[in-house]
Amino acid sequence: MEHRDAWIAAVSDLLAGYLLKGTDDCFDTQGRAHLALRLGHCFDQGLPVRLVLPGFPCKSPNATDQTFGVLPDYGEVIAIERLDQLGQAIAALHAPGCVVSILSDGTTFNDIVGVADDVRETYNRALRDLCTTHTIQWVSMEDLFPQAQSAESVRASLIKQARLPWKNLGDLIEQSRHDESLSQAHDHLCSHLYNDLRLCREEGQSEDEYLQQINFKAYQMMYRGQALNAAVDRFFGDDIRLSVHQYSNAGPKFTFGLAEGLTRVDSPWHAVPVRNLDGSQTLRARAQVDLDHHVLVTWQGRPWLYHQTENPQAQGFEYELQKLPLFGLVVRDPLGLGFERLSTGLLEALVETFGFVCLKGCRFDDQDSFARSCERFGTLYEWAFGAVHVVKPADKPQGVVHSLEKTPLHWDLNMLPDSDAQVQRNPKFCASKFMLYCKTAPQPGEGQTTIVDSRNVLRKVGQQVARQWQDVNITYYTKMTYFGGSPRMYSLVDHHPRSGELILRYQEGTDSTLQTLSQAVQDHDEEAQQALLEQVNSLVYDPECLIAHQWSEGDLVLIDNYRTLHGRLPMSAGSSSRELWRVQVY
Repeated sequence: MEHRDAWIAAVSDLLAGYLLKGTDDCFDTQGRAHLALRLGHCFDQGLPVRLVLPGFPCKSPNATDQTFGVLPDYGEVIAIERLDQLGQAIAALHAPGCVVSILSDGTTFNDIVGVADDVRETYNRALRDLCTTHTIQWVSMEDLFPQAQSAESVRASLIKQARLPWKNLGDLIEQSRHDESLSQAHDHLCSHLYNDLRLCREEGQSEDEYLQQINFKAYQMMYRGQALNAAVDRFFGDDIRLSVHQYSNAGPKFTFGLAEGLTRVDSPWHAVPVRNLDGSQTLRARAQVDLDHHVLVTWQGRPWLYHQTENPQAQGFEYELQKLPLFGLVVRDPLGLGFERLSTGLLEALVETFGFVCLKGCRFDDQDSFARSCERFGTLYEWAFGAVHVVKPADKPQGVVHSLEKTPLHWDLNMLPDSDAQVQRNPKFCASKFMLYCKTAPQPGEGQTTIVDSRNVLRKVGQQVARQWQDVNITYYTKMTYFGGSPRMYSLVDHHPRSGELILRYQEGTDSTLQTLSQAVQDHDEEAQQALLEQVNSLVYDPECLIAHQWSEGDLVLIDNYRTLHGRLPMSAGSSSRELWRVQVY
């Protein structure tokens, strides 16, 4: 019993950290007791912990004040990943696991708020491919009523099977005239429809007719909302009920904060995502975003998020995300403003957010000016040949870096010899960032720099495996070139030295005749080692985790050496003039 009670308390504490609490919050005084009944049943029966959240209906039609448009953006990623983080955290405490059902309930209301069924369906389909999850189960209203052949018949089935206390909508309207609670709920929905959604007025409609229409639509939403509640109770009766609406958290409904740090209820379908310079992120109504101090990041031509800036100087550039959810950023200067307008603080924040940033069309006349431009990002690492490493194929290469061959994936300065002064002070020493400037580009389709987002790799394996990999140590060895010569051992997953987040630390092996690099997984037999290395190699070359950057002359790429791995694809003799300048900082 002691273990049972401790487990219930631990899961309750976990959930409490994800709840949005108002001034009248009752989670500790009442909600925990309600939750304990559901959790105790799961514990006693050896069942997965099941949670359900009705939400993610469709984007608000108010794209002026609230949202970017009709398709999902990074706001939905924030919310979905947060739900999945809770699910994974609970699963780590409970062997039967955890299932978080997201009931996409848009069919219930989308016609009332003026969103077409096909628009809602497109939004719902896009949600499911948005990000990698491990505990999320997607459920649509159509899944609950499979016999329904259309959205209208789904709504009809929803109401018919709800067994509501009113025979029809008219009965609800009549009762609301005498019931204070229902009247207040109606007034709240009228305000929501008028002030928040700003429903479009029909052509030729007078103000009175428009207000009467909103009045009626609010009653429709109340009626269908009660039917939706009945459906959730019927189909998810044993699930812990999460909500996107504010409750006291006394149970049975618990208000889930869809982004960390929210002080009021907000959702990605009524807001836009904002990424701050300090790495925090939130949801905010579009009209509330200060456009002088935020830049728009797009993905495939559509708005994806706002990123905070230090000043208005960052306006006028184009910021394009390369891969979901936050991997790789290309910045273009169509107005010829000059990248010197971008502050050091902003560039550092962008690199840390996106793993790498490519500034298109830079120019450095000499290596000294390039090195000086990098000094603002940290202390330059000095080699015997200086701070700038010219990476160019040699006639007689001494290793893979200066050859036409593939360069295996790695992180910079990971194979410094034990005798290096920095390594002696800190065995995990490496560059924090490094910069690559393309002086001469290779031929198209070859010599690309491969960059791996270790965050996407760890998303794929999930929290449990990532934690297990912290205890996996791999020893790497390569012969001495301008680096190497000492075996170096690293955990496969480690903590970022500043943020504390988990990061992947992996050096790909190679059996090149120019330079071998061996891998030895500690405390693994040959079969287990082979299986692990095959798994990791498959992940780092997964298209969702890797970008092969095709170089153009003038590209300046700033790379976060903690959150990424990098390498190079092979080249033909036609690319022997490929020349990159590299500077590392720490």
